[in-house]
Amino acid sequence: MNIRFIDTSILLNILDIPGRNAAKDMVTEEFKLIIQDPNQTLILPLATIIETGNHIAHIPDGRVRREKGERMAELLKHTAEDEAPWKYYDRGLAQADLLKLAERFPDSAMMEMGVGDLSIIFAYEKYKEEVPAIGSIMIWSMDEHLAQYKEEMCLPRGRKKR
Repeated sequence: MNIRFIDTSILLNILDIPGRNAAKDMVTEEFKLIIQDPNQTLILPLATIIETGNHIAHIPDGRVRREKGERMAELLKHTAEDEAPWKYYDRGLAQADLLKLAERFPDSAMMEMGVGDLSIIFAYEKYKEEVPAIGSIMIWSMDEHLAQYKEEMCLPRGRKKR
């Protein structure tokens, strides 16, 4: 099984959000291939939902803002009802996670990476801990600092019995 955490940069292209959709055609084509492949699992983290909603709320044209807001609402409804092509994943941030976030945030801010990106990385790391027997895992993103999160998670093979 191959796991892909959806970053905001991807969802913005899927939803065709003006000013945030430069890779729309490429993302849409890849998305179509992914959802047809039974070995691919898409994960939608809470931070992606929140960040995408914020971008929609700041669309200058009210008509487009309403249209995209309604599309986002449908996406959320389908996600909540397990009818979306992805699974919702939110384990929240425990107090220990907030301490890690506090520790890592000053350096990530210097790299222009916000709290939303850090929480996507935390969700990615938690998923790996909870589901160790996956094939590969990645953060599907247009942002280099998130796209570098990709690894194979094959289980070590045991020795053959003689």
